[in-house]
Amino acid sequence: MGILVAIVVVAICYIVWQKWELTKFGVTEYEVSSAKLKYPAKAAVIADLHGFSYGRGNQRLLRQVRALSPDAIFIPGDMLVSKYPDTYASAFSTLQELVKIAPVYYSYGNHESRLRDVEAAQHPLFLQYLKEVKGLGVCVLETESLEIPLGGNRAMLSALELDLAYYEKGRVIPLEPGYMERRLPLERPELFQILLAHNPAYAKEYAAWGADAAFCGHNHGGLIRFPGIGSLISPQFTWFPKYDSGKIQLGGCAVIVSRGLGTHTFHIRIFNRAELLSVKFLPTEKTS
Repeated sequence: MGILVAIVVVAICYIVWQKWELTKFGVTEYEVSSAKLKYPAKAAVIADLHGFSYGRGNQRLLRQVRALSPDAIFIPGDMLVSKYPDTYASAFSTLQELVKIAPVYYSYGNHESRLRDVEAAQHPLFLQYLKEVKGLGVCVLETESLEIPLGGNRAMLSALELDLAYYEKGRVIPLEPGYMERRLPLERPELFQILLAHNPAYAKEYAAWGADAAFCGHNHGGLIRFPGIGSLISPQFTWFPKYDSGKIQLGGCAVIVSRGLGTHTFHIRIFNRAELLSVKFLPTEKTS
């Protein structure tokens, strides 16, 4: 009887703790340096929000983004949950406020990509959502590049929308050779190159393609993390995902993987608090 009571108490404590933990997020700061930059700049990165709200109207998140005073806001996908229409409204209202803070650049994650399918139940609603989001002045990117201002610098911003086959659960599908080069030719290599690419599994390919900085999400930090070790399993059901969180320096490319801000399906964050990213871009002297 005593063991049963102990189990019940532990289960209740766990449920309460998780509900409390899912209301919290932190700010993680990173620095990226490059000789291609002339002036310092700052960006906020919001990944995998999934329609989540921190306080009424997402005011806690918005207040923190304002406090960062970013020159740009980058969103590498999954602002909503494809099958839950209520998350579209929440995502839209958040974007409505974000555009008042700084230019917003939003690329597709797997949830947005799923909604391209005309057979998807929420396809008409997604088209309306996209129309309204673009009407706010949000720059929505599919697989394309454009030149943007970044704190006095000129930079190239690219987005990569992967085919849904590359999100297969349980394993990582190797990226087809030349996939990025065919779909996303590198433009203006003399400019600082930023890539928004939702799936971090292909970090090495992003670096080899020519990115100076790449921003990813998707793995939600791996759901469960062991301090000093890393994540146990990703939402894709891959064990010990290699690129789950943090900054990975691959040659001259900094791949930064966010633990994300929201959850879906598996509402679990164990030693894996949600995060808003604050990224400082710093110039370095050119070497001869």
